[in-house]
Amino acid sequence: MSDPILVVIFLRGGIDGLNLVSPTADADYIAARPEPLRVLRKGDTTGLVMSDMAADVDFRFHQNARPLSELYEAGELAVIHAAGLVDGTRSHFDAEARMERAAKSTASGGWLGRWFAQNPSDGALPLLATGTSAPDSLLGAREVAVADALEDLIIAGGHDISDLMRRRLKEGFGSHPLIGTPINALLSLSQVLEGRIMDKATGEIAPYETSVQYPDTDLAGPLKTVAQAIKLDLGLRIATVDFGGWDTHFGQERRFAPRLETLSQGIMSFWRDLGPAQDRTNIVVMSEFGRRLRANASGGTDHGFGNAMMVMGAGVRGGRMYGDWPGLANDQLDSGADLDITTDYRNVLSDVLRHHMGQADTSAIFPQFEAAQVGLYG
Repeated sequence: MSDPILVVIFLRGGIDGLNLVSPTADADYIAARPEPLRVLRKGDTTGLVMSDMAADVDFRFHQNARPLSELYEAGELAVIHAAGLVDGTRSHFDAEARMERAAKSTASGGWLGRWFAQNPSDGALPLLATGTSAPDSLLGAREVAVADALEDLIIAGGHDISDLMRRRLKEGFGSHPLIGTPINALLSLSQVLEGRIMDKATGEIAPYETSVQYPDTDLAGPLKTVAQAIKLDLGLRIATVDFGGWDTHFGQERRFAPRLETLSQGIMSFWRDLGPAQDRTNIVVMSEFGRRLRANASGGTDHGFGNAMMVMGAGVRGGRMYGDWPGLANDQLDSGADLDITTDYRNVLSDVLRHHMGQADTSAIFPQFEAAQVGLYG
């Protein structure tokens, strides 16, 4: 199969974009934060230089984001700074809901759900949400499979009762007006997966074989599941991965760095694992909001607005930072506290849908919003 694939990694908790990609030479940035909450220009924890950045600002990746820096320097990853939700809120729940639904009416579902409604697929596994529940972005799509591992989607695999259970499910619910479609889709997917990853005689799942050494982290498992789904040619179009732990109100120095290392290593392992499938895959990394410029008294940062997004993959003009940098002087901040948003996150997602996913008109995906080009694609 050759359909394009989109993987959305949502960093729940509000990652500190100013500690991920930092204007290390900015005097206001230096004055606002102690060294442990900044990316430095010299010393043992020097940040990773981003090519072609203006010397008077000197943007750098955090030292624990080396794999991301390598992808950026290779021209595969792009950064969009000062991006986010323009009708901002400091509530995690509200910000996530607004961003993932991307519409005034909650009845209209999520932005990925609306995209799929216009681009239905007959593949066995078109939509995959890793974890225990589907995100709001997929609201409205009935075909979503939710699982930590592909074997979780096999119904009673390897048991004598498996055929009977499937038959009973199909007879009892297959024609139901509300749940018939997802039930039949799950039954079909289960049968396909049994043939691909299970020895029916023993009921044992064949281990996923890859030459890539994934790190032993809570992000590696979900990303490995997505990579397996892509490489099995199950018709995957959209995959979502939630990765939390970014709500760093206190102790940010000891909490942020290892979390960022996990993110960076996970993305690099996943990307290497895809092999030829890189040519049809894009990854979007986003968060519900950023953190305030100034550090708080607990060695952390509180909920803010402007943030950094990342996009990588096929067709992306990487090795560049997009968006207008507003500066960090007090009169340049939102409400005198936050990095101002100069790029609406919907412009970034619209670029991805138009140029990578083939959605020429995104007005129905992002209703009552006229998207502007960000320039991520050549």
